[in-house]
Amino acid sequence: MFSLLAPDRFGIKHPIPDGLEYNVPLADENHDSISATLLIDTLDINTHLQIWNIGFGFYKYDFYSGQLPTGEIYLRCYEVTENIPLSVDRIEEKSKVLIDSTTTFTKLVNEQEFTIYEGDWGDYYAARIEVWFKDVKTNQKSKLLEKIYRVEGCSR
Repeated sequence: MFSLLAPDRFGIKHPIPDGLEYNVPLADENHDSISATLLIDTLDINTHLQIWNIGFGFYKYDFYSGQLPTGEIYLRCYEVTENIPLSVDRIEEKSKVLIDSTTTFTKLVNEQEFTIYEGDWGDYYAARIEVWFKDVKTNQKSKLLEKIYRVEGCSR
């Protein structure tokens, strides 16, 4: 049996503040051509995060970093105006990637998918997307990078 669910209006209730600087996820169909020309984040030339819009609240990400020990890379996401955690359990688990240690600037995460459930298609709002690292030997967690993106949710 098919039923339609009412939109949750999360994006409408959390409009992007005027003057806020944010990134727009790149269109997935451009992934191969753009990833070859890496755009370095201006805050830290030792890390780079790129979010790709698969469509309708579905995303994937690429992450590059310099020297890191063996561990896990994962995302945490928050709505910007009220600092509301987004899809807490799902995003962290779905975005998690086990990495080997690296000593040079390397692509550590390639096209790892995640979904933002809050919001509806076309109702954009600002989300702070954070990249986290957990060292497998020490279990110490640290935030590597954060960027603000315009996102939409997956209408449920």
